[in-house]
Amino acid sequence: MSKKPRSRVRDLAEYAAVRTIETLFSLLPTRVGLWFGRRLGSLFRLVDRGHRNIAEQNVAMGLALTPHEARQLVRKMFRNLGATFVEGLMLPAILRRSHPDDFAHLEGAEHLTAALAQGRGAIIVTAHMGNWEMGCLPASKVAGSMMAIARPMRNPLLDRNARKLRATLGTTIVDRQGAMRHVLRHLHNGGLVAMLIDQNQRSGGVFVDFFGKLASTVPTPASIALKYNVPVLAACTWRDDDGFHHHFHCDPPFELIRTGNHKADVVANTAMFTKRIEEYIRRHPDQWFWLHQRWRKRPPEELEAQNQRPVTDPSQEKP
Repeated sequence: MSKKPRSRVRDLAEYAAVRTIETLFSLLPTRVGLWFGRRLGSLFRLVDRGHRNIAEQNVAMGLALTPHEARQLVRKMFRNLGATFVEGLMLPAILRRSHPDDFAHLEGAEHLTAALAQGRGAIIVTAHMGNWEMGCLPASKVAGSMMAIARPMRNPLLDRNARKLRATLGTTIVDRQGAMRHVLRHLHNGGLVAMLIDQNQRSGGVFVDFFGKLASTVPTPASIALKYNVPVLAACTWRDDDGFHHHFHCDPPFELIRTGNHKADVVANTAMFTKRIEEYIRRHPDQWFWLHQRWRKRPPEELEAQNQRPVTDPSQEKP
Protein backbone atom coordinates (compact mmCIF):
# COMPACT_ATOMS: atom_id res chain seq x y z
CA MET A 1 0.00 0.00 0.00
CA SER A 2 1.54 3.30 -1.09
CA LYS A 3 1.97 6.18 1.32
CA LYS A 4 -0.48 9.05 1.16
CA PRO A 5 1.12 11.91 -0.80
CA ARG A 6 2.15 14.89 1.29
CA SER A 7 0.45 18.23 0.93
CA ARG A 8 2.54 20.89 -0.83
CA VAL A 9 0.97 23.50 1.43
CA ARG A 10 2.05 21.58 4.51
CA ASP A 11 5.58 21.23 3.16
CA LEU A 12 5.78 24.97 2.50
CA ALA A 13 4.36 25.81 5.94
CA GLU A 14 6.87 23.55 7.71
CA TYR A 15 9.72 24.93 5.65
CA ALA A 16 8.70 28.54 6.34
CA ALA A 17 8.43 27.82 10.07
CA VAL A 18 11.89 26.25 10.23
CA ARG A 19 13.52 29.02 8.22
CA THR A 20 11.86 31.65 10.43
CA ILE A 21 13.19 29.95 13.56
CA GLU A 22 16.65 29.74 11.95
CA THR A 23 16.57 33.46 11.22
CA LEU A 24 15.51 34.36 14.75
CA PHE A 25 18.22 32.22 16.35
CA SER A 26 20.85 33.56 13.94
CA LEU A 27 20.31 37.02 15.44
CA LEU A 28 21.47 35.79 18.85
CA PRO A 29 25.10 35.57 19.97
CA THR A 30 26.23 31.95 19.62
CA ARG A 31 26.63 31.25 23.32
CA VAL A 32 23.24 32.81 24.10
CA GLY A 33 21.62 30.61 21.46
CA LEU A 34 23.26 27.51 22.93
CA TRP A 35 22.03 28.54 26.38
CA PHE A 36 18.49 28.67 25.01
CA GLY A 37 19.07 25.32 23.33
CA ARG A 38 19.98 23.65 26.61
CA ARG A 39 16.84 25.09 28.23
CA LEU A 40 14.81 23.87 25.27
CA GLY A 41 16.26 20.41 25.75
CA SER A 42 15.21 20.47 29.39
CA LEU A 43 11.70 21.39 28.29
CA PHE A 44 11.61 18.51 25.80
CA ARG A 45 12.58 16.13 28.61
CA LEU A 46 9.60 17.27 30.67
CA VAL A 47 6.99 17.03 27.92
CA ASP A 48 8.28 13.94 26.06
CA ARG A 49 7.62 11.35 28.72
CA GLY A 50 7.87 8.40 26.33
CA HIS A 51 11.40 9.12 25.11
CA ARG A 52 12.46 10.18 28.60
CA ASN A 53 11.42 6.79 29.98
CA ILE A 54 13.18 4.94 27.15
CA ALA A 55 16.38 6.89 27.80
CA GLU A 56 16.29 6.31 31.55
CA GLN A 57 15.68 2.58 31.08
CA ASN A 58 18.51 2.31 28.55
CA VAL A 59 20.92 4.22 30.78
CA ALA A 60 20.04 2.18 33.86
CA MET A 61 20.48 -1.07 31.91
CA GLY A 62 23.60 -0.14 29.96
CA LEU A 63 25.55 1.59 32.72
CA ALA A 64 24.10 -0.26 35.73
CA LEU A 65 22.92 2.99 37.33
CA THR A 66 20.27 3.57 39.97
CA PRO A 67 17.03 5.25 38.83
CA HIS A 68 18.21 8.52 40.39
CA GLU A 69 21.60 8.36 38.65
CA ALA A 70 19.89 7.52 35.35
CA ARG A 71 17.57 10.54 35.66
CA GLN A 72 20.51 12.84 36.32
CA LEU A 73 22.42 11.61 33.29
CA VAL A 74 19.35 11.80 31.03
CA ARG A 75 18.82 15.42 32.10
CA LYS A 76 22.32 16.23 30.83
CA MET A 77 21.67 14.27 27.62
CA PHE A 78 18.52 16.27 26.83
CA ARG A 79 20.38 19.53 27.45
CA ASN A 80 23.05 18.47 24.98
CA LEU A 81 20.41 17.47 22.42
CA GLY A 82 18.73 20.85 22.79
CA ALA A 83 22.05 22.63 22.26
CA THR A 84 22.78 20.43 19.24
CA PHE A 85 19.37 21.20 17.72
CA VAL A 86 19.78 24.96 18.09
CA GLU A 87 23.40 24.73 16.93
CA GLY A 88 22.15 23.21 13.69
CA LEU A 89 19.73 26.10 13.22
CA MET A 90 22.47 28.62 13.94
CA LEU A 91 25.24 26.93 11.98
CA PRO A 92 25.24 29.29 8.97
CA ALA A 93 25.52 32.25 11.36
CA ILE A 94 28.17 30.49 13.45
CA LEU A 95 30.27 29.84 10.32
CA ARG A 96 29.97 33.51 9.36
CA ARG A 97 31.18 34.64 12.77
CA SER A 98 33.86 32.03 13.49
CA HIS A 99 36.35 29.90 11.64
CA PRO A 100 35.70 26.15 12.06
CA ASP A 101 39.12 25.75 13.69
CA ASP A 102 37.90 28.03 16.49
CA PHE A 103 35.26 25.56 17.69
CA ALA A 104 35.93 22.14 16.08
CA HIS A 105 39.21 20.35 16.79
CA LEU A 106 40.43 17.10 15.20
CA GLU A 107 42.46 14.70 17.31
CA GLY A 108 44.25 11.92 15.44
CA ALA A 109 44.44 13.65 12.05
CA GLU A 110 47.62 11.71 11.35
CA HIS A 111 45.70 8.41 11.52
CA LEU A 112 43.15 9.61 9.00
CA THR A 113 45.82 11.02 6.70
CA ALA A 114 47.81 7.76 6.80
CA ALA A 115 44.71 5.66 6.07
CA LEU A 116 43.73 7.78 3.08
CA ALA A 117 47.31 7.72 1.79
CA GLN A 118 46.88 4.00 1.04
CA GLY A 119 44.71 5.04 -1.92
CA ARG A 120 41.72 2.83 -1.16
CA GLY A 121 39.62 5.43 0.61
CA ALA A 122 38.65 5.01 4.26
CA ILE A 123 35.59 4.33 6.38
CA ILE A 124 34.93 6.07 9.69
CA VAL A 125 32.57 4.23 12.03
CA THR A 126 31.03 6.61 14.51
CA ALA A 127 27.99 7.29 16.70
CA HIS A 128 25.36 9.88 17.52
CA MET A 129 27.48 11.61 20.15
CA GLY A 130 27.92 15.26 21.04
CA ASN A 131 27.09 17.20 17.89
CA TRP A 132 28.12 14.49 15.43
CA GLU A 133 27.54 16.85 12.51
CA MET A 134 30.36 19.08 13.80
CA GLY A 135 32.79 16.21 13.44
CA CYS A 136 32.36 16.56 9.69
CA LEU A 137 34.14 19.90 9.66
CA PRO A 138 37.70 18.94 10.63
CA ALA A 139 37.50 15.42 9.18
CA SER A 140 36.28 16.60 5.78
CA LYS A 141 38.98 19.26 5.79
CA VAL A 142 41.66 16.56 6.11
CA ALA A 143 40.00 14.23 3.60
CA GLY A 144 38.94 16.93 1.13
CA SER A 145 35.38 15.58 1.22
CA MET A 146 33.22 13.16 3.14
CA MET A 147 30.22 11.04 2.23
CA ALA A 148 27.51 9.86 4.61
CA ILE A 149 24.31 7.85 4.23
CA ALA A 150 20.99 9.15 5.52
CA ARG A 151 17.29 8.50 5.12
CA PRO A 152 15.67 11.44 3.29
CA MET A 153 13.22 13.62 5.20
CA ARG A 154 9.57 13.36 4.26
CA ASN A 155 9.46 17.09 3.55
CA PRO A 156 11.56 17.55 0.37
CA LEU A 157 12.10 21.26 1.08
CA LEU A 158 13.53 20.58 4.53
CA ASP A 159 15.54 17.67 3.12
CA ARG A 160 17.08 19.94 0.49
CA ASN A 161 17.86 22.55 3.15
CA ALA A 162 19.52 19.94 5.40
CA ARG A 163 21.65 18.60 2.53
CA LYS A 164 22.75 22.11 1.67
CA LEU A 165 23.69 22.72 5.30
CA ARG A 166 25.67 19.49 5.49
CA ALA A 167 27.43 20.43 2.26
CA THR A 168 28.77 23.52 4.04
CA LEU A 169 30.32 21.05 6.52
CA GLY A 170 32.03 19.24 3.66
CA THR A 171 29.67 16.27 3.67
CA THR A 172 27.77 14.81 0.72
CA ILE A 173 24.64 12.92 1.74
CA VAL A 174 23.38 9.96 -0.28
CA ASP A 175 20.06 8.19 0.19
CA ARG A 176 20.05 4.72 1.70
CA GLN A 177 18.25 3.40 -1.36
CA GLY A 178 21.01 2.66 -3.86
CA ALA A 179 23.72 4.09 -1.59
CA MET A 180 26.21 1.26 -2.08
CA ARG A 181 27.25 2.18 -5.62
CA HIS A 182 27.89 5.78 -4.54
CA VAL A 183 29.86 4.65 -1.51
CA LEU A 184 32.02 2.22 -3.49
CA ARG A 185 32.72 4.80 -6.16
CA HIS A 186 33.69 7.37 -3.53
CA LEU A 187 36.03 4.88 -1.84
CA HIS A 188 37.50 3.86 -5.19
CA ASN A 189 38.36 7.53 -5.77
CA GLY A 190 40.17 7.66 -2.43
CA GLY A 191 37.38 9.38 -0.50
CA LEU A 192 36.21 9.20 3.10
CA VAL A 193 32.87 7.64 4.09
CA ALA A 194 31.31 8.08 7.53
CA MET A 195 28.92 5.43 8.82
CA LEU A 196 26.88 5.68 12.02
CA ILE A 197 26.69 2.18 13.48
CA ASP A 198 25.02 2.84 16.82
CA GLN A 199 21.34 2.47 15.89
CA ASN A 200 19.02 -0.52 15.67
CA GLN A 201 19.33 -2.20 12.27
CA ARG A 202 15.82 -3.25 11.32
CA SER A 203 16.78 -5.68 8.57
CA GLY A 204 20.02 -7.32 7.50
CA GLY A 205 21.80 -6.60 10.76
CA VAL A 206 24.17 -8.82 12.69
CA PHE A 207 23.80 -9.25 16.43
CA VAL A 208 26.79 -8.19 18.51
CA ASP A 209 27.31 -7.26 22.14
CA PHE A 210 26.57 -3.65 23.06
CA PHE A 211 26.56 -2.73 26.74
CA GLY A 212 26.12 -6.39 27.68
CA LYS A 213 23.11 -7.06 25.45
CA LEU A 214 22.92 -8.24 21.85
CA ALA A 215 21.99 -5.47 19.43
CA SER A 216 21.21 -5.62 15.71
CA THR A 217 24.02 -3.70 14.01
CA VAL A 218 24.75 -2.62 10.45
CA PRO A 219 27.35 -4.98 8.92
CA THR A 220 28.19 -2.79 5.90
CA PRO A 221 31.50 -1.27 7.15
CA ALA A 222 32.96 -4.67 7.98
CA SER A 223 31.67 -6.25 4.78
CA ILE A 224 33.17 -3.52 2.56
CA ALA A 225 36.45 -3.45 4.47
CA LEU A 226 36.95 -7.21 4.16
CA LYS A 227 35.98 -7.40 0.51
CA TYR A 228 37.87 -4.34 -0.76
CA ASN A 229 40.62 -4.03 1.87
CA VAL A 230 39.44 -0.56 2.90
CA PRO A 231 40.87 0.79 6.19
CA VAL A 232 38.31 1.39 8.96
CA LEU A 233 38.80 3.90 11.76
CA ALA A 234 36.61 4.57 14.79
CA ALA A 235 35.83 8.18 15.67
CA CYS A 236 33.52 10.19 17.89
CA THR A 237 32.59 13.77 18.64
CA TRP A 238 32.02 15.27 22.07
CA ARG A 239 31.22 18.72 23.34
CA ASP A 240 33.51 20.47 25.82
CA ASP A 241 32.24 21.52 29.24
CA ASP A 242 32.00 25.09 27.96
CA GLY A 243 29.26 23.91 25.59
CA PHE A 244 30.82 25.60 22.55
CA HIS A 245 33.94 23.70 21.53
CA HIS A 246 33.83 20.27 19.88
CA HIS A 247 36.43 17.50 19.72
CA PHE A 248 36.48 14.95 16.93
CA HIS A 249 38.72 12.07 17.99
CA CYS A 250 39.96 9.59 15.38
CA ASP A 251 41.62 6.27 16.27
CA PRO A 252 44.26 4.44 14.23
CA PRO A 253 42.82 1.98 11.68
CA PHE A 254 41.60 -1.35 13.03
CA GLU A 255 43.54 -4.51 12.35
CA LEU A 256 40.77 -6.49 10.69
CA ILE A 257 39.97 -10.03 11.81
CA ARG A 258 40.40 -12.43 8.88
CA THR A 259 39.83 -16.16 9.34
CA GLY A 260 38.69 -16.96 5.81
CA ASN A 261 35.05 -17.34 6.86
CA HIS A 262 33.56 -14.11 5.46
CA LYS A 263 30.26 -14.33 7.29
CA ALA A 264 31.90 -14.97 10.66
CA ASP A 265 34.52 -12.29 10.01
CA VAL A 266 31.81 -9.71 9.30
CA VAL A 267 30.26 -10.45 12.69
CA ALA A 268 33.61 -10.46 14.49
CA ASN A 269 34.73 -7.14 13.01
CA THR A 270 31.34 -5.53 13.56
CA ALA A 271 31.60 -6.59 17.20
CA MET A 272 35.08 -5.04 17.39
CA PHE A 273 33.88 -1.74 15.89
CA THR A 274 30.87 -1.68 18.20
CA LYS A 275 33.00 -2.34 21.27
CA ARG A 276 35.09 0.72 20.47
CA ILE A 277 31.95 2.83 20.07
CA GLU A 278 30.78 1.60 23.46
CA GLU A 279 34.10 2.68 24.99
CA TYR A 280 33.61 6.19 23.58
CA ILE A 281 30.12 6.36 25.01
CA ARG A 282 31.29 5.25 28.44
CA ARG A 283 33.77 8.17 28.42
CA HIS A 284 31.02 10.70 27.62
CA PRO A 285 27.74 8.93 28.51
CA ASP A 286 25.67 12.11 28.77
CA GLN A 287 26.37 12.94 25.12
CA TRP A 288 25.05 9.78 23.45
CA PHE A 289 21.56 9.38 21.97
CA TRP A 290 20.13 7.13 24.71
CA LEU A 291 16.49 7.75 23.78
CA HIS A 292 16.81 5.54 20.68
CA GLN A 293 15.43 1.99 21.03
CA ARG A 294 18.83 0.45 20.32
CA TRP A 295 17.94 -3.07 21.49
CA ARG A 296 14.46 -3.27 19.96
CA LYS A 297 15.16 -6.01 17.40
CA ARG A 298 15.93 -9.34 19.04
CA PRO A 299 17.85 -12.39 17.77
CA PRO A 300 15.66 -15.16 16.28
CA GLU A 301 16.88 -17.70 18.81
CA GLU A 302 15.87 -15.37 21.66
CA LEU A 303 12.38 -14.91 20.21
CA GLU A 304 12.09 -18.66 19.66
CA ALA A 305 13.06 -19.36 23.27
CA GLN A 306 10.42 -16.90 24.46
CA ASN A 307 7.74 -18.58 22.33
CA GLN A 308 8.65 -22.01 23.72
CA ARG A 309 8.30 -21.05 27.36
CA PRO A 310 5.45 -23.01 28.99
CA VAL A 311 2.45 -20.92 29.89
CA THR A 312 1.35 -21.48 33.47
CA ASP A 313 -2.34 -22.16 33.95
CA PRO A 314 -3.40 -20.07 36.96
CA SER A 315 -6.18 -22.56 37.75
CA GLN A 316 -3.58 -25.29 38.38
CA GLU A 317 -1.41 -23.25 40.74
CA LYS A 318 -1.49 -24.19 44.41
CA PRO A 319 -3.28 -21.68 46.66
